[in-house]
Amino acid sequence: MTIWLVFGSYLAAVNPLRLRPALPEESGRMRWQPVLLGAALVIAAGAGLVAVSTEFLDAIEVTPETYRIAAGTVAALVGMRVVVFPGRAEEPQLNGMWASVVPVAFPLLLTPELIALISIFGATESATRSIGGLLVAIGAGVALGWVAHRRPQLWLAGARLLGAFLVLAGFALVVEGIRDV
Repeated sequence: MTIWLVFGSYLAAVNPLRLRPALPEESGRMRWQPVLLGAALVIAAGAGLVAVSTEFLDAIEVTPETYRIAAGTVAALVGMRVVVFPGRAEEPQLNGMWASVVPVAFPLLLTPELIALISIFGATESATRSIGGLLVAIGAGVALGWVAHRRPQLWLAGARLLGAFLVLAGFALVVEGIRDV
């Protein structure tokens, strides 16, 4: 798998254009402390998952090829949902630094499709490539948090495009998994 598909898959799973409207705000400005802490938590969890992904697949007795098909299916289904419904549901909002855990780290950044992609890329790609792609994708999500959220229809159109790319990446994973079996 190319580095571009790994990075693009992570970026589409994070989907910063869909993420931005749900980030915690105060007086119309994004609260940066919970966002940075939540991103750091997700990167640490992702790096830990990359480190144990091969052992995880061995423990659940699933081959990387089969898990690639499953991860691709999850990514494609979530991507299809994003194409149809690009807006996020109302997330619970906690105050203070707990906002970095809920909603920033989970469920905004650390989503099931991202976990599935981290697991398969951690098991089949180099750790550097997998963690590097995750770092850049989360960084892009956080960086777009500082952009003023104007023209929400344009943001939703971009979120749909990233959702379509997630469908494409999901199908690529499924096809590659079928070929490898």
